[in-house]
Amino acid sequence: MRRLFSHLLILCLLGATACTSHFSSLSEQEKVLLERFRTIRLLQREMASILPGFDDPNYIRPLLYYTDSICYVMDPGADFQEQFAARLVYRDDSLRVYKTSLPDSIPFHMETQVDFLDSTAFNYWSPYLYCSSPEIVARSVPDVTTDNAWFPMVLHECAHGYQYAHPWLDALLAHALPMHGEMELARLHLQYDWFNELIEVENRAILDAVDADDAPDRNSHIRTFLMSRKARKERMAQELGEEAVRDEEFYEYMEGLARYIEAEVGFRLGCYSQEKDTWLFDTNRSGYFFATGYNLMRLFDRLGVDKSSLYTDSFRPLEDFVREVVNQQ
Repeated sequence: MRRLFSHLLILCLLGATACTSHFSSLSEQEKVLLERFRTIRLLQREMASILPGFDDPNYIRPLLYYTDSICYVMDPGADFQEQFAARLVYRDDSLRVYKTSLPDSIPFHMETQVDFLDSTAFNYWSPYLYCSSPEIVARSVPDVTTDNAWFPMVLHECAHGYQYAHPWLDALLAHALPMHGEMELARLHLQYDWFNELIEVENRAILDAVDADDAPDRNSHIRTFLMSRKARKERMAQELGEEAVRDEEFYEYMEGLARYIEAEVGFRLGCYSQEKDTWLFDTNRSGYFFATGYNLMRLFDRLGVDKSSLYTDSFRPLEDFVREVVNQQ
């Protein structure tokens, strides 16, 4: 924590030195949001220590920040600037902030959007992150009462930006969008007893593997996980269709990493803990593939898997990476 905020102090001093004239012309509200933007950049650099490339400019996407009356945008593309007549209000060596009227009237934003159909859209094959200010989020999410509680949510979206910044993944999505909505699929384990039972076996095996003290014990739990997952996917394909299996693999792949980044930010800022925030890893507290994906990311840490290798050039289900490591031992 001390290291994080000592870095933040250095960053703020450098930013103020690089652009004093711009900074002095900002309103007090804008100075607050500028510090929030700088903290987001800092946290992206911090997370690069566990996800190599996370702070690479090629993988950092523009961020729309909604207040009640104005939208501020970090590093928008030329299409956005032109379409919304966005005006530059701040710039330094690592950050450009633009200001425009609200692009829409939606009351709450915390998502990532990319358009694969409308070639005139500013986010055509170009992902944009959306977030409401902490003040707006607090009205809908009462637990988010501080900036530190807001940052993990934003970094969750930054993780999606990192994912969508890989062109091969965009191409995959553009030609094979999921057939099931995320929340529709997330409820499957509540609709089918057999499905829920096998999900719980899988998740318990992953957690036991994460907590194992030695390789033989860990591998035993991994084998249990792989066997249960294989059996469940075979039955899932027969009773619910191959598309459901494919969609689950995709959502687990996407949301597992995003929740992992969110959790790590929350831990470092002191607002999340494994003891208190059991929803992070419990399949009964959130969409099941969020939890299994997150737990598989934790298992990758124990197995020494470089998580950036998940995004090299093609899509693979997460269990393939686990199986590969175990087979190489």
